[in-house]
Amino acid sequence: MRLALLPLVALVAAFAPQGEELAARKERWSDLLALDLPREVLAELELQVSAGAPLARDGEALALLSSATFATHEPAFESAWKLLEGRDVEESTRAALELERARLLVESDQLARALVALLERPEAREPRFAARPESWLLAGRAWFRSGEPVRGAPFLARFVELAPRDREASSALHLLAQEALARGDGATAQACVRRAEELSRWHALWKVRARQVHEKPAEALPRIGLAQLWLQAGDTKRARVQLQALLAQHARSAQGWFLLGESQRMDGDLERALGSYSRALDSEPTHLLALHNRGTIQRLAGRLAEARADFERVVDGPRGAEGPALPAHLALARTLAALGENEAAQRRYARYVELGGREPLAEARR
Repeated sequence: MRLALLPLVALVAAFAPQGEELAARKERWSDLLALDLPREVLAELELQVSAGAPLARDGEALALLSSATFATHEPAFESAWKLLEGRDVEESTRAALELERARLLVESDQLARALVALLERPEAREPRFAARPESWLLAGRAWFRSGEPVRGAPFLARFVELAPRDREASSALHLLAQEALARGDGATAQACVRRAEELSRWHALWKVRARQVHEKPAEALPRIGLAQLWLQAGDTKRARVQLQALLAQHARSAQGWFLLGESQRMDGDLERALGSYSRALDSEPTHLLALHNRGTIQRLAGRLAEARADFERVVDGPRGAEGPALPAHLALARTLAALGENEAAQRRYARYVELGGREPLAEARR
């Protein structure tokens, strides 16, 4: 008996990602574009958006494919624009497709057409699809490139407010600095340049770490570095994506569990953070920051005996005289005072001062 073979498009549809998995893939494709790897996006997406394929009516996927095509094909504008012409997409993804069209117009300096696509009317103070940060970016850029920076500046300023860590925020801030200088506002210009430089450094580090993760996904250190960058940026969700992937492969990574605890602590989920710090300490019993942070959570919860034990492990351990251990000395003194052990509290506080501490033993009232 001969088996009927499914068409290739049908096979792709059978394994099509859905829901959270699809959202994660779209974010990954976006990151690949940021890493200057558009051909990888093309290899993964082209078949999935062809007629009858699972993402054929997904405007977000089509926009990503268009961006990859624009970066790799000649003529760039015509090749990318052709992908978007006449596409009937799901309404929930239409904004992404329309904004990709506007981006292509801005990139090819068809600015009048871009502004018509982005604004309901020329004097509009907000763009179509105002809930999406990129609409503000594109409108601002179109005005700047049209020689009207005064009209473009409010759009770019709003973009930076909505997406302060976006990879395009640095270039937007440089344009805002130029506009401020033209108005004679040197202080604002300097502030924009400082912020742009900080973002440029952050994104340069992100690019290095993200490429390392892409090239060596099984290694622990690149994912730890990437998670630390996202925590630095305050994006706990993206940090956890990296940490969960790390811990799936390196379940005994003390730093991985510690950083997961940090993300949970930053979100106010203290009990989960407590569990993550404990997992870090299972692998590395002398991890100073995990001990200190677990002790702090125990102390806040009124579990003073447990907090005391953690702080004592820090201050009486082999690294107790080092700078990172200094806060634990004060925390231990305050914990002992709360337990009514005043003489012991004074001794521990004296050691804290000897090591360079300056805060008072008594905590400020809140």
